[in-house]
Amino acid sequence: MQIRKLILFITFGVALLPFISTNGFCADVAKIGTVNFEKIFNSSAGGKAVKNQINEAGRGMNADLEKIQNEIKGLQDLLNKDDSARVMDETAKENKRWELERKIEEVKALKKRFDRKIQELQVRLINSVRKDVLGIISEYGQKEGYLMIIEDINAVYTPKTLDITDKIIQLYDVQYSKKSK
Repeated sequence: MQIRKLILFITFGVALLPFISTNGFCADVAKIGTVNFEKIFNSSAGGKAVKNQINEAGRGMNADLEKIQNEIKGLQDLLNKDDSARVMDETAKENKRWELERKIEEVKALKKRFDRKIQELQVRLINSVRKDVLGIISEYGQKEGYLMIIEDINAVYTPKTLDITDKIIQLYDVQYSKKSK
């Protein structure tokens, strides 16, 4: 009889076990968000400032290149003119040709150097914006209880309700305005 009671008690306990312990294993609904870094870069005050800074540096470098290219054009015109070609002796023509070739090589080297400088500037400034934005996203995610925030470029499909880009832009603009003061 005691064995029957023990078996009945164990069976009853095992039957009730799933109902008792399920509350401990249930998780809250996972909160997931997505961000679009391209939109952040194009729409935020910091992103626009970085673009302007890169464009300004590029304009300055292009002005230097144009100056040298104008010198090259002047030398080419001088060598191509029939009148000046007859007046110049062969040594002077060779010196002008050599100077022209040297200027052309100088422009090529300068262009490569400028391109490398622009790329380095771009990478440095964009990484600075990205670092600031990632810090904001991390703080926002922790504060709002997000399980995960991913860049939407990696997601095949996400509903628009998961996109927190506009909120991140607002937070970044506030931080950028404080930083720029």
